[in-house]
Amino acid sequence: MKKFEIKYLILLWTFTLFSCIQPDYLSIDPKNPKSYYTSYLLSLLKVKDEYPTTVETSTTVENYKTTCTSSFGTGVADFVSKTFKCVTVTVSGTNYVFKTSSLPTYKSYYWGSTSAGYESSLYKNSTKSNYGNPNKILAQNHTITVPINNTTTTAPTSASGAIGVTTNGIVIYNDQAAPGDSLSTEYYTFDTSQGHPTSTGSYHYHVEPPKITNTDSALVGIAMDGYLIFGKLHDTTTSNTFNFSLAATSSTTKCTSNPTTLPTTWAYKSNYETNTSHTAGTNEYHYHVNNGSEVNGIILSTKLIGTAGTSQ
Repeated sequence: MKKFEIKYLILLWTFTLFSCIQPDYLSIDPKNPKSYYTSYLLSLLKVKDEYPTTVETSTTVENYKTTCTSSFGTGVADFVSKTFKCVTVTVSGTNYVFKTSSLPTYKSYYWGSTSAGYESSLYKNSTKSNYGNPNKILAQNHTITVPINNTTTTAPTSASGAIGVTTNGIVIYNDQAAPGDSLSTEYYTFDTSQGHPTSTGSYHYHVEPPKITNTDSALVGIAMDGYLIFGKLHDTTTSNTFNFSLAATSSTTKCTSNPTTLPTTWAYKSNYETNTSHTAGTNEYHYHVNNGSEVNGIILSTKLIGTAGTSQ
């Protein structure tokens, strides 16, 4: 008997058997009269299937959400737990440990065109149009450890990478761009919320984030040295920052107009003083978003105020 005849006899016998004991998961689709087990048997017998079945798959991982989870451990003071979100904060010795995935809960060009969080527009500058970089937002595992009672004022080294975290859980980078680039050029890749991702998907801010502050004295976040960051105003007046020049190694956004007293309009000032070793008029060192427009509205520059914790 020829080989193809044997194949078809086997197929006929199997067809008869399956027609009697056909289980539900091999049932015939009424919209497609060809059953799945027929296709499977044909493939086993290496008989050409003239009516192939198309199976759609997806490998897209959707991180975009309009909500986030926050968690605060025992001992975390209200000035942190009542003002920060989208973070996990615990106490470790004399430090606060901030953990964040740095995922925005708002729409961005960098969620990608297939995402529900995608928006096609970018930030509109006064000089020229923005353009998107090829990167996409991905969940991160940032851990930033900051000292609770830091009173030092001489940072031994400049800081780079994720050197702080904002009140909405997005990490802060300094005023330097990726190697071979400059922030004055990279600035044109910012989305409408003044953020963008790195090549590894780490979404971050360099400049004044309009989702948090807009030329006001709102709390913006905390730096890696444990000192707080506020908007461009100290209470109702414009704050002066120290020796600022974009990407200069000696630049800092340390407050100089009221260097040792936090803005009095901040609702958690008293709680901050109660739960740290800082005293108004003595050592309430802090930062302000630099009072510059667009790319010069830097949150943190290359130089911190005091000895920093760690970032990974």
